Amino acid sequence: MNNLVAAIEYDGTGFHGSQKQPNARTVQGIFDETLTSIHKKNVVSEFASRTDSGVHAKKQVVNFKSNLDINDESWVDILNYNLPKDIRVYKCNNIEKNIDVRRDALAREYTYRIILGERISPIEYNYFEHINESLDISKLKKATSIFIGKHNFLSFTGRLLPKNSNTIREVKSIKYNISERKMDIKITGNSFLHQQVRRIIGSLILLMKNKISLINIQEALDMPAKGRFNLLVSSKGLYLSDIKYKNILN
Repeated sequence: MNNLVAAIEYDGTGFHGSQKQPNARTVQGIFDETLTSIHKKNVVSEFASRTDSGVHAKKQVVNFKSNLDINDESWVDILNYNLPKDIRVYKCNNIEKNIDVRRDALAREYTYRIILGERISPIEYNYFEHINESLDISKLKKATSIFIGKHNFLSFTGRLLPKNSNTIREVKSIKYNISERKMDIKITGNSFLHQQVRRIIGSLILLMKNKISLINIQEALDMPAKGRFNLLVSSKGLYLSDIKYKNILN
């Protein structure tokens, strides 16, 4: 039995998230349907990360088993021929060792993309958040440093987080880049809670709009409570941009 690991990207606009759900179009659901069609029997995959409805991916990692004798390059071609155009495979490796693509990931990186100013084009609409207000960018550097390290991120989780969940997570880095009317914010960590990234971004936006202070953000980490910040930025600006492993798909 061959053990395949694939790197895929997708446009999340037409999906109800990545995780397979009954009666909903999801990335994993479509991917498993494609694998089943190729193998003429039921085949299921394991995805490294869950993304919400509307969230895009530049590098999602998928593991599946196959008894077919197909080389790595041909797997890319065969999968892309059978997948819809909003999912593309760009690398596939047959590996000897077992891997848990969720737990063995060394780091996950998410990128949030924003259009600044009065105008956003219809071509950009599904792929960027739009902010038509003046922002105090100078506050961003100090704020990002507050999040670095291990913290209790309960204040930055969604209502669907199960009770008694471990809400301790480590943020390794937050970087940002501004080029003319576009801003990208990248957040890297081992793993993230439900809606954690979007709520961290939301707090940074509230800060730059002068609606909260650095002290408010620090207090949210020091005295965690669900629902402290209610700005959940839209999913369309969020990208799962990288997942890193040791000696796999690098």
